[in-house]
Amino acid sequence: MSDSSINQHSPACIKKLSMSLLNRMTAFALASLTICLIGGSKETTHAADNTSVPNVVLILADDMGYGDITALNKNSRIPTPHLDRLARQSLTFTDAHAAGSYCVPSRYGLLTGRYMWRTRLGSGGNLANFAGTLIEPGRQTIANLLQQAGYHTGLIGKWHQGIDWKLHDESEREQIRIDPNYQNFENIDFTSPALRGPQDYGFDDSFGTAGSAEMNPAAFIENNRVTVIPTLTSAQAKAKHGEWYGRDDNIVAEGYNMDRLVPTLSDKACQFVETAVHTKPDQPFFLYYAMTTPHNPIVPHREFLGKSRAGAYGDFVVELDHHVGRLLGKLEDLGVEENTLVIFTSDNGPVDRTAGYRQRWVRGDTMIYGHDSNGPCTGWKGGLEEGGHRVPFFVRWPAKIKPGERCSTTIVFNDVLPTLAEILKIELDEETATDGESFYPALTGESRPVSFHKAIIHNHHNGTFAIRQGPFKLVVQGPKTIAEVQADNIPVTYRLYDLDQDLEESTNIADKHPAKVKELHVLLKQYVRAEEQSPASR
Repeated sequence: MSDSSINQHSPACIKKLSMSLLNRMTAFALASLTICLIGGSKETTHAADNTSVPNVVLILADDMGYGDITALNKNSRIPTPHLDRLARQSLTFTDAHAAGSYCVPSRYGLLTGRYMWRTRLGSGGNLANFAGTLIEPGRQTIANLLQQAGYHTGLIGKWHQGIDWKLHDESEREQIRIDPNYQNFENIDFTSPALRGPQDYGFDDSFGTAGSAEMNPAAFIENNRVTVIPTLTSAQAKAKHGEWYGRDDNIVAEGYNMDRLVPTLSDKACQFVETAVHTKPDQPFFLYYAMTTPHNPIVPHREFLGKSRAGAYGDFVVELDHHVGRLLGKLEDLGVEENTLVIFTSDNGPVDRTAGYRQRWVRGDTMIYGHDSNGPCTGWKGGLEEGGHRVPFFVRWPAKIKPGERCSTTIVFNDVLPTLAEILKIELDEETATDGESFYPALTGESRPVSFHKAIIHNHHNGTFAIRQGPFKLVVQGPKTIAEVQADNIPVTYRLYDLDQDLEESTNIADKHPAKVKELHVLLKQYVRAEEQSPASR
């Protein structure tokens, strides 16, 4: 962001202007599109060879480490041939970061271009099973943006941004939003479509799970309603299937069996692309394929057992790699590979499997196999260390991007929305992607600076903040809320690292660089204070 204001983007990046009808029509006339905005038809004319309007496929792994992919870690004990091939065909960002170090903030930032700690959950917050939608009504998402630009949009997989279910007793609405173990399942009207879900955020089609595979409700949800009404308890599911890998308090739909979850979602992802190409050949498509692997429970399908040298977790990553390859193969078979922009990344780093998990969840410790999911980084999911939020990030677009290169520019998930906007020549209003910057110049090779941001922010699951600028990362220990960060009476200690020299974050150099510590702490306060003046927060 510019030196003058952290809420404004520089002219070289995306302009934060209103998306007027004139701007849209002018931009897409250049791209030979016919655009109809909200309230009108979503159909558009799209020439198949028009490389200014690519199809977009965004593949998001779940809890996959930077070091799991052989292309990024030569010592990986997990074969990942399809991801390795994708890396060779892509521009690889080696300093890419999730918008949070765990599921909900990561996905919120990816979809909206905004840090989750600016929402009602605050810093370190998380969504309860039935907590309701997190993305504010009217806030622009990637799916909204592309849908309004004439794309056919789809979500396959894990949503985890909340669903507002219809309740029989509305007086429990507030309780259900905050109770992580809400058990009055009879109060939830699963026979009716949800009051608000993925389709209300720009997805024409959606199929997947409300949250992680083991979260409630343990059921498939298609276009805002469950495909089968969940009625089984966890005990009944275990008795029926012989083993249940979910939680003890699940409400489970008949047929929701976790060893078939990944193949089912893979089938749906391939079907979405095939249907879009065959039934809407003149319309670009957007697929957000939010995979549920390799998040626990670790349940690799039997055909992948023993395929890695890293236990059940490694086998699960092999299964993930297989299904990524299957989808990429589908694009090739359909003849749309050349003008399809593919992004592959992970929502955060891996879980520390050396402690804290029951045998029935993990069935094996990756560390005992000599495999390091984090590659050169330390730390785990939920934390501030690089291993918690530095993620694989491949971008392939054969028509536009030179393959096989690596880029060290620091990017964050918030940047994906403004990047797509710049590709499509859409000017964003000042309330959209307020924490994002376009990295399109890095894709084309026009410009690959240290960062397009003045700084980026990291947030621990316990609420602690860190700020990254260039090679320096400052962890501010003590404050755990936005208000506490801004307060002057909260005791503070610092950890400062130079990641260029110390990627493992082993040496705290705060005492050697007091001026840099002060500068970054002041800047952190400005970032969290900026939301008070942001129109998007009101």
